Amino acid sequence: MITDTIFSHPVTAAVIAALLLLGVIAKLMKFSFERIAKWYLYIAVFSVVIVMNSIFFPFIGGKDFFFRFVVELALACMVLWWAFEAHKGDAKKRIVALFKKPLVIAVTTFAAIFEIAVIFSYDFHAAFWSNYERGEGGFQMLHYYLFFLLLVLIFTDGKDWKNLFRFSLISAGLMIGYGILGNYSVAGFIGPYAGATAPTGWWHELIDGRFQGSLGNPAYVDPYLIFSMFFAAYLWISSVREKTITKLKAWGYGSVIAIFFIFFILGQTRGAFIGLALGVFAALLYLVFSSKGRARKWGAIVFAVLVILGLGLYAERNNSALQKFPEVRLLQISLSDQSAQTRIWVWGEAWKGFLERPVLGWGPENFTPVYDKFFNPKFYVPGQNTETWFDRAHSVYLDYLVETGIIGLLAYLGMFFMFYWEFFKNVHKNDSSKLQKVLMVGLPIAYLGQGIAIFDVFPMYLCLFIFLAFAAYYFSVHKKEVKA
Repeated sequence: MITDTIFSHPVTAAVIAALLLLGVIAKLMKFSFERIAKWYLYIAVFSVVIVMNSIFFPFIGGKDFFFRFVVELALACMVLWWAFEAHKGDAKKRIVALFKKPLVIAVTTFAAIFEIAVIFSYDFHAAFWSNYERGEGGFQMLHYYLFFLLLVLIFTDGKDWKNLFRFSLISAGLMIGYGILGNYSVAGFIGPYAGATAPTGWWHELIDGRFQGSLGNPAYVDPYLIFSMFFAAYLWISSVREKTITKLKAWGYGSVIAIFFIFFILGQTRGAFIGLALGVFAALLYLVFSSKGRARKWGAIVFAVLVILGLGLYAERNNSALQKFPEVRLLQISLSDQSAQTRIWVWGEAWKGFLERPVLGWGPENFTPVYDKFFNPKFYVPGQNTETWFDRAHSVYLDYLVETGIIGLLAYLGMFFMFYWEFFKNVHKNDSSKLQKVLMVGLPIAYLGQGIAIFDVFPMYLCLFIFLAFAAYYFSVHKKEVKA
């Protein structure tokens, strides 16, 4: 039972009690319920740091339950705000305004179709509740959607978003800190060498294994750090634009981005590396074609240098000097690679599954029956240690296609279509910061690029819905500037 293994756990019970006590103390200090809800949403970003050693999947269950509980507390506070503090008609006015935002409508459409796919799924229990290994499904999606709505509803000031980004940076730092302690096999911290022989020397302990942080999988660390680097860069640029930048701030944000990028490299996730490269190139192309004079010139120079550097590194990927570094794995990109081959085989199975149930798919968390039904015997190689079981198509696009059908995939892509439609309609031609716009253009491309060969899980979902909620705020602010 979930209640026996999770909520009765002493650490979890202590966390729950602490969160409830925090709300009580805040109320005694005469904070409004809305302000308390805002703080619970700030706390939600720290879900990524939660690791529960005593459960079967220590990197997953604790994060999910912590996130759900905090979001539910935020919702409860907003209900109490509406019941006891809001002026008459205020809640209705804000909710009506909320659902007039095009990006909110797009996200709502996606979440609704996701839940409809749950209802018509092959296995409803798996589709709605998921399992301990993944923790996704319809129930979790309801919490992501609620988190998104509460962010858009409550975070109506730029200071709120900057605070959320700052807390997210702290959370990312703690995620990295946990991973460093795990790499050095500190008692109580799970690392990549658990149950295996660690490399000799502190430097090799840090760089030889793929860095997994507090997320338990290097493939999750790198996409999460892409968003974290965006948050840091946005805060840096905002400080420059608002003329509040100091040398300490400049060095601080620059150092944070550099540290995140180092651990991004240590994650050695090729899909995320490709995604980041695509995002950077898209951002630079936007800078070149939307600028004039020196900005266009320097944007073109940086773009050309990065392309030449990237092609040069790829051409020398088999160089003996580069081969000494485990991180050269990022450059080993080939369709004949064993990892690539397994992806191609499982994508073929996903396509067959889609053709059998094309409208709403098999349901979230229902890829396993598809994999079993269309099993490719190439996965099994006698005498070799190969992957012979998948519960995901290992592609965001094929996962949504096979699990939520063509309607679900279109709804998912529709969120990004609406994002860019809103961007070019309300932001592209106004006087907002050019570098902020460059960041806004590049991040979704980076996320969509890395999604070609990986699936969405909690760290990615958390950051994605934060970004989409921020974008809804960002577009509404610039829409007012256009009208003015």
